Amino acid sequence: MKELLPRERFARAVRHEKVDRVPLLYRMKSEAKEKIARVYGVTKTGTGMKHNPELELRLGNDAIIYQIGINAQFSHRHIEIGETWYNHFGVGYGKSGLQGRTAEEHELFTKTQEFWGPAKVVPENFPNHHPITSLEELKNYTWPDPADPALLDPIKSLLDEYQDEYFIIVDLSSTLIEAAYAHLVGTQNFFLMLFDQPELIDGVLDGLTEYYTQLGKNVIDLGIDMIRVGDDIGAQQSMMISPAQWRELAKPRFQYMFDEFRKSNSEIFIKLHSCGDYSPIIGDMIELGVDLSGLMQPTGGNKNQVELKSKFGDDIAFIGGFDVQRLLPRGQVEQVRNGVCEVMKNLATGGGYIFSPSHYILADVPIQNIFTMLEAQRDFGTYGKYPLN
Repeated sequence: MKELLPRERFARAVRHEKVDRVPLLYRMKSEAKEKIARVYGVTKTGTGMKHNPELELRLGNDAIIYQIGINAQFSHRHIEIGETWYNHFGVGYGKSGLQGRTAEEHELFTKTQEFWGPAKVVPENFPNHHPITSLEELKNYTWPDPADPALLDPIKSLLDEYQDEYFIIVDLSSTLIEAAYAHLVGTQNFFLMLFDQPELIDGVLDGLTEYYTQLGKNVIDLGIDMIRVGDDIGAQQSMMISPAQWRELAKPRFQYMFDEFRKSNSEIFIKLHSCGDYSPIIGDMIELGVDLSGLMQPTGGNKNQVELKSKFGDDIAFIGGFDVQRLLPRGQVEQVRNGVCEVMKNLATGGGYIFSPSHYILADVPIQNIFTMLEAQRDFGTYGKYPLN
């Protein structure tokens, strides 16, 4: 078939329609992006709310994804060792338990960001202050403004510049349970309060539902193609809460949210993301009318990609599935190439699939593995050729 425009290719794949090749969506953290950008001579490498898509489009992305949820600022910004930075939710963030790097250590680290070989692991930013840990704090809490121009105005610019050619996704993650446990309440607090103070958890989740529902509607009204909600409830081998708890806490709130989204645009595409193993609720996602499920980290019940594709592939499109925990950062180039081929065979056969690493490309990925992945997806992702013939 004739070559499709990227936005058409992406939309057709989500709708399970015939496409010329598997659409692509690469995402990367700032250190990895800067390393890859050097090869292409790209100097604008912003991520998060400063995202510049130039490099990703050079790599072949068919969609542009712009992040405005609670994760959008802290995980991509520079936070000095010992500093606590507060976002518009009142959550404080600092370095992880790895302590971070001194100025001298950072200079040494930059020397590892060469083209060949793995980089050192980068200390991440993590929440260290949670604004809602009691009913009194919940009562006095002021939710952010879902009409904040700082969130919405950059999306207008992206649409004006890119939507004629590319599919535009806005990412609201983290959205409900993850936003509560990881950010507003604190992980240990959240899981204890599920049983000790369920009214506090319900109040936080209700507040998040209202905020993200209105933020999502405001974004949809701008004319985007897909809204992405993220709610990490998957661990390596199982869900972090039981499927029954998820159906009680999250499913009805997502149903309300998605119904409201569709009132703004009945044709809006919806993607629901979770890290880890969320396989027990894929059927529920279909019931909610979710169009795209991912990023399909090959952990736990997500490992059997053929079975998942056979069971659910007619009713929902998948994205991801290519291992970024071991294969991409630690595999030999032949293993990376074979891994791409396997994912294409498992998930792209019959359509309804977007190729993507199963999470961000991180700083510890050697450049030769990145380029092996890029080449392999071109070799194996064309319909009518092996392995999609």
